[in-house]
Amino acid sequence: MPEMTKKLDRFTAAILAEATAETERTLDALKKKRAAALDQAEDRILLEAFHYIKSEVAAIKAEAGRSVSRHMLDNKRALYLRREEISQEVFRLVRDRLAGYTASPAYAERLAGLCRQALDTLKGADDVRIYLRPADLSLAGELRRAVPGLDAAFEAGDFSLGGLVAESAALGLRVDATFDNAMEELSGHFAELFGLSLSDDE
Repeated sequence: MPEMTKKLDRFTAAILAEATAETERTLDALKKKRAAALDQAEDRILLEAFHYIKSEVAAIKAEAGRSVSRHMLDNKRALYLRREEISQEVFRLVRDRLAGYTASPAYAERLAGLCRQALDTLKGADDVRIYLRPADLSLAGELRRAVPGLDAAFEAGDFSLGGLVAESAALGLRVDATFDNAMEELSGHFAELFGLSLSDDE
């Protein structure tokens, strides 16, 4: 019987050893499967996180771009409004100065100079008409005395700042030497003259 017990113990030990080895193999296989599943899950999560971050970065960039564009547009609008304010203030000051100038004795001399220049341009015309602003028609006599040989009809013009217009229908020529015309030309160039452009280069 002791022999039988020994055989039985050996048999039991062999079975237990085989069972233990099988258990270890199964556990190793499960560990490998689990590790592979974890690796796949990590890869999937990392890929999803990458796509999420990429889309969020794109959204943030787009919003930042829109914000910058809005800010630039607001600044351009503010610059445009400020330029208009400056322009109006400058031209108001110019008109005030012109009003003071046209009330001075120097203005009559300036009109005489403009009249001479206009007559040089209309040389040979015998149908010259000179237009003055209504407030300057009283200076027609002074102009006749200041410009020898002046043979022209004087009429009220439709301008208000000063200067004169001379024309000859026979020659088909018109000389606009009004302060109004000079002011209009200046207003067209005001922004570039004073560096207040709204171009994208600035």
